[in-house]
Amino acid sequence: MFSEAFIAKDEGFTFAYFANVLSDAGFAKVISNTLLINICSMVSAGIVGVLLAYVMAYTDIAFKNILHKLLLIPLFIPSYIVTLAWMQMCMKNGLLYQLTHFELYSYKGIILMFTVCQYPIVYLMCLSHFRRIPRELEQAAVVSGCGRVKAFFKVVLPITKITIVNAMLLVFLSCLDNFGIVAFIGIPANINVLSTDIYKTIVSSTKDSYNIAAVKGIVLSVLAVIMMLATQWLSGNNKAGNCEKEDMEPRIMLGKWKFVLAGIMSCFIGLFNIVPLIKLVSSALTKGQGVKLSLKTMCFDNFFKVLRNVKSMNGIKNSIFLALAAVLLCTVIGITISYLSEYKKDRIASGIQAVVTFPYSIPGIILGLAIILTYAGSFHGFTIYGTIWILLLSYVTRFTAVSLRYANSAFAQLDSSMDEAAQISGANNYVKWKKVIIPLSMGTISAGMGLVMIYSMMELTTSSLLWSGGTETIGVVIFNFTSAGLSNMASAYSSIIMIGVCAAALLLKVIDKSVRIIRRR
Repeated sequence: MFSEAFIAKDEGFTFAYFANVLSDAGFAKVISNTLLINICSMVSAGIVGVLLAYVMAYTDIAFKNILHKLLLIPLFIPSYIVTLAWMQMCMKNGLLYQLTHFELYSYKGIILMFTVCQYPIVYLMCLSHFRRIPRELEQAAVVSGCGRVKAFFKVVLPITKITIVNAMLLVFLSCLDNFGIVAFIGIPANINVLSTDIYKTIVSSTKDSYNIAAVKGIVLSVLAVIMMLATQWLSGNNKAGNCEKEDMEPRIMLGKWKFVLAGIMSCFIGLFNIVPLIKLVSSALTKGQGVKLSLKTMCFDNFFKVLRNVKSMNGIKNSIFLALAAVLLCTVIGITISYLSEYKKDRIASGIQAVVTFPYSIPGIILGLAIILTYAGSFHGFTIYGTIWILLLSYVTRFTAVSLRYANSAFAQLDSSMDEAAQISGANNYVKWKKVIIPLSMGTISAGMGLVMIYSMMELTTSSLLWSGGTETIGVVIFNFTSAGLSNMASAYSSIIMIGVCAAALLLKVIDKSVRIIRRR
């Protein structure tokens, strides 16, 4: 990608592409849009996440466990499906628009969608840190005359400020990487950010489109690397005193107000996480866009159309195949590298680990562009470009870091004496892995496998550049339906996917419980 930005076919090495892009007023607007939207989204998601984490960590709010799970809904549903649901809810003939006149296809709409989809990142990081703050510090502040609000600003925030800033920077990075929200809302509203601008440059297929896209990709890469280094620096300097274990007991007793607060929280969850999904399903049950659901208008035509559509079925089959293959390859590669670097302390493997982790930290649109530029040609008549294998390559390249991270966590918990005991007892490598290493580490590794499965099934950013006829994925099919104005079919397809994901999650939960029962016996 870097060479493409500096080399022209006719002139050789040149800075002309950089000069043209950086002097373009339109590209300056793209950068300002990116910074404005991401910074506002980062701040708003930070405020929402911190407030929710404080309430859930410190109060005895009613129905806490249920509310906690419902707050995490945006983590398990792809952002482009959430955005599609809000698109249906904010239609101009809908009740929400008539009451608020809120225009979703705007800067405010994009920021709202980023906030809804990204606040769980801040919420989870702050929830854990809040619970680790010794309650004695707050009690001392209250005894010395500080109220709860003042204690929050004088004690809690100063201790957790690095965690909060780190979480907000992760939100910024996630917004940089996100393609679905800005594609579904930004492109129709003519609001371009770096990811959509790169996408539009590539699909324009002009003479120098890849060279110009490479320059824009470098700008996006620099921005992403700066944010990544900032998060790593903050993580390394987060030395605020905390308890080793999370204190799960509530610190603020609300009395009868705990039900009132639970009601307010339920309204928030309902409005932002549940009602849009209900609207998504209801729009799938009507024939036309904007038609209100009733017994007379309800039909299943959109579901039948989707199930008969060759491309939509290809999307499901391809996504399942890619997800299973990616899980297998990512897990094998991740376990191998982690075992050698973390358990055997191999220096070469440690270096490979750093290389493997890097693609996960850069925006997917850049990875997709880099893979296109690398594999667009053929080698002795053989090419993977335009096939499903280039999608698999991108998924493995991107998500091996996830498996690696969980494998590192699993092997860090293993005692080397277990390995030595197996060797002394005469066990070969196969028996050692089968009887010792895999049983002890499989719980943590399987969590990483589940994440790789979810990420691969719902991936859109890289797939939007690499797919071709016959290799559509779930995300690409929904994107194409929406771009073609077939929002009801997109809603039906999304509803089927959500039902499938819920069914798979329940099945995995049942299997997990069954395995635990069998082990106890």
